[in-house]
Amino acid sequence: MTLPPPSNAADVVLPADWHGSHPASSVLFSVEDLDLHLISGAAFAPVADAVGILREATYRQQLSGSGDQRDLDGRDPHYDHLLLIERNSGVLAGAARLQFIPKGTDPNALPGSQESYLEHVYPGIKADLAGRENHLEIGRVALAARFQRQPASLMALFRGGLLIAQHSGYSTLHGLVSYNHFAYAEAVNTQFLSALMQPPYRRVSPVLPPPRHPLQSVVASTTPHPITNIQTLELQIRDESDDSFRLPVLLRQYFNLMEAQVCDLSLAKDFNQITEILMAADLSRIPSERLTYFIDIDHQPIYQHFSWYRGDL
Repeated sequence: MTLPPPSNAADVVLPADWHGSHPASSVLFSVEDLDLHLISGAAFAPVADAVGILREATYRQQLSGSGDQRDLDGRDPHYDHLLLIERNSGVLAGAARLQFIPKGTDPNALPGSQESYLEHVYPGIKADLAGRENHLEIGRVALAARFQRQPASLMALFRGGLLIAQHSGYSTLHGLVSYNHFAYAEAVNTQFLSALMQPPYRRVSPVLPPPRHPLQSVVASTTPHPITNIQTLELQIRDESDDSFRLPVLLRQYFNLMEAQVCDLSLAKDFNQITEILMAADLSRIPSERLTYFIDIDHQPIYQHFSWYRGDL
């Protein structure tokens, strides 16, 4: 079934027969009138059209988009997926894709550039991470316009990812956050991105493989930035440079919810030409009380049926 491309404000509805073939057994948990489903890459094809439309509409609205009607890069069968669905309407509220790589995975079994977008952007990163730890890649997070005004919606996707990681033995998460540098003057971009490449925002070690397309205009530094809070940094940039400046929503969540740090910056030359910020989160750094607050939710442990499951941390 092919869905028509929506306007920015339009809802994206999943195929009518999808719920019949995916019963409540795929629901990880429910929040208000939203169900968060976890499905395998093998089960992605029936929802690919809807997810692709949602992604492109989200990126076109908030960033610069790819110029296509659907954001489908061919890698989705190699990921598992979170789908946030409005229960009564069947509207797709949000989506994210997850790739779990256990420590010690056979190098010949690791995803390559055509199976992992993170590997495409940072060649060699999968082998590097698999040699040290169980690793989770979070990618292509998208949220429909109507649900962006509902804090529980984006939080549900992050809570789902954290919950699955914690209960499946994965303490390290990496994800790319898009920053539309075309929206601001070069001086604003330099001020913001240079700050991100300094402690405490930047993670100094371990050193990861370099990006395929580095951002040459910003140089990493080990000198701590004088402002140590991301919200305070945002306000300073507004006051000094551009009162329209806003942090990317996902970046705020990575910092505030997961105490994540910046690994590196790159250019999305194969997608929409914007800046991508590589974030790394270590769940062991998050105060246990805060982590418990976010993931202590009644849920079905359906992640236990996936091959990458390694048990609770």
